[in-house]
Amino acid sequence: MKRTLSILLTIAMIISLIPAVFAADVPTMSTTVDKTEVQPGDTITLTLSIDKTITNLNNWEWAIYFDKTAYVKTSGELEPGCMSGTGTTGAVGDNVDILGKNAIRVSGLSTTGDPVTLNTGKIATVTFTATENITAENARIEVKTEALPDYDTLKDNDVKLTGNIIDVTVKSSEAKGYSVSMGADKQVASGQIVEIPVTIGNNDGKNAYNAYDMTFSFDPTILTLNMEATSIEGYRVIPGSGTVRIVRYGKAAELGDALTLNFTAAGQGQSAVKVTAAYVDTNTNAIELDAPAAIVLNGTTTITVNGYTVTLPDDFTRTDATGSVIEAGGNLTFVPKDPNYDYTVTVTVGGGETTTVSPDENGIYTVANVNGNVEVTSTKTPKTFTVTQGNDTTGAATATYQTDYTFKLTPVDGYVYKMAVTIGGKAYTGFTAQVNDDGTTTYTIPGADITGEIVINSNKQVKLPETYKVTFAGTGAGDATGESTVQEKANYTFTVAKQKNFEYTITATMGGKDVTITEGADNTYTIANVTGDLVITIEKKSTLTMEVAVSEYVQMDNKTVFLVTVTGTPEEGKAFAYGDNVMYKTTAYGENVYSWLVIVDKNEVFTVATAEANINQASATAEEVKQSYDVNETGVVDINDAQLTYDIYSGKYTDFEKVSVRKFLRADVNLDKAVNSTDAVAVVKNSK
Repeated sequence: MKRTLSILLTIAMIISLIPAVFAADVPTMSTTVDKTEVQPGDTITLTLSIDKTITNLNNWEWAIYFDKTAYVKTSGELEPGCMSGTGTTGAVGDNVDILGKNAIRVSGLSTTGDPVTLNTGKIATVTFTATENITAENARIEVKTEALPDYDTLKDNDVKLTGNIIDVTVKSSEAKGYSVSMGADKQVASGQIVEIPVTIGNNDGKNAYNAYDMTFSFDPTILTLNMEATSIEGYRVIPGSGTVRIVRYGKAAELGDALTLNFTAAGQGQSAVKVTAAYVDTNTNAIELDAPAAIVLNGTTTITVNGYTVTLPDDFTRTDATGSVIEAGGNLTFVPKDPNYDYTVTVTVGGGETTTVSPDENGIYTVANVNGNVEVTSTKTPKTFTVTQGNDTTGAATATYQTDYTFKLTPVDGYVYKMAVTIGGKAYTGFTAQVNDDGTTTYTIPGADITGEIVINSNKQVKLPETYKVTFAGTGAGDATGESTVQEKANYTFTVAKQKNFEYTITATMGGKDVTITEGADNTYTIANVTGDLVITIEKKSTLTMEVAVSEYVQMDNKTVFLVTVTGTPEEGKAFAYGDNVMYKTTAYGENVYSWLVIVDKNEVFTVATAEANINQASATAEEVKQSYDVNETGVVDINDAQLTYDIYSGKYTDFEKVSVRKFLRADVNLDKAVNSTDAVAVVKNSK
């Protein structure tokens, strides 16, 4: 018997595990929504999805249950590709009664009677709109499985539902129309004027109003109304006992500040100023409608009357509190905003006797145990500070705040100075310096910076010799040799390696002014007693019988090619050279004309004088460049000659490494001393 019972228990345990294993493979149909909180007019969208493919279905159907007085279905569609099979079709239906409840069906089948496969992913999307009749009681939406039969057995497949019960929260609709708001709470002292702004707004698309009728209440033992009874066209003020009614009508007024309630604080304590009635409207409703009640957004302003008023001059700031009210029995403390004045401060409390108040060691003024309105008055005088002079400086012995202070340095020959100033023990660098014609320097400290004792230190030091820079300039600068610096008061000597067939002109400036140069033996030159930077200009000009010309040959984006021509006859056995380069003989430009090309940066000045300084004669024979349409010298005139010409004038070659000066010169087939498109056109015209 025990054995039989044990077997039965084992079988029961195995059977109990089977559903759990199967459940792990059951597909899940999930429902998601874009929101769970709506108000009338809002939409809510449901999305149905399945996480596993279900095959061999006869058909499939889910139903979405909802209260048709709460929602209206506004759209619904199946997801393309949600099912597959022969002749498949489906739909999101309209309202239908299912066992006494309203629902819409989401379904699919095969019109040919074949099996249907429901694919993994989104099945359908359905959107509802909440009606004016939606409430918390009828807002629920629920999704249920209606049919999921197997094609062969017609037995429904198991499916798990998640998110299928949607409890929707219904928001109340925001009231629409004009609104009235009171100003912020205030704390004042007895006797002070109290102003409370009242504003009109609108959340229904209007930006103006014509009329309002508002009534306010207040405690007359705390506040006294400062608004007299008024009855004029378009405006009435009707004071009452602890109330005031204000009526306005007429032309349109913009939203915002509508009126200001005005009171005087009369007693101690608190008074709530409340809106007890408010009506606002436009003239378009005046024909047939009454003015509607306005929405009261902030209907109460609390006025607290406590203590006494404090009147301080603008020169002082309270340290015990902010504002202009102090509690009875409190201690009023205040300090000057600018401590660089000496103040005489007088105080009157409660209209009594005027007394003089002095500050403590921290500069704080105190009026103790205040028992009435406080009025503070003051006069002020700028503070004066002592001045300590430095070596070789002179000036007044004192300096006054807000008055500029000047002192003068009279330098002694052979010394240098580095001015330093401290004010109140802190380094100060805001002074200005003006060098005078007599060699002195006047220093100025702005009056606003004079806030303490001034100490001047000129830092007088024996002057060390200066080192000055030497610069060579001009067309012959490259022929000069000399040091790049020179000591103060020393003589500076340089040499010039004068080249044959050149004439030299040598000038110099020292510290920007012309200076005398003394010529010595062996082309040496000396400038005596140097006291500033030297700029030595050496210009050289050829003495050869020749005519030099310079013209733009090719314009590039960032560079310019210049043509340098020399017309003349060199000495026997020699040729004209540009620097180290023998120039080409170019008879196409004229008899005894020699040419060379120079590339310089865009906008760099290149003149005849510059060229002449680089032209000399070398022991060589000049090659002749004969212009022809065969630019690349292959023996044939073809399109490549035109292409090379184009590349030259379009700036492809910015140096003479790939294309030689010779070929650059041959590109001028028109012989106009420039290479441009007309040369390329001429080459093409004369090509094979």
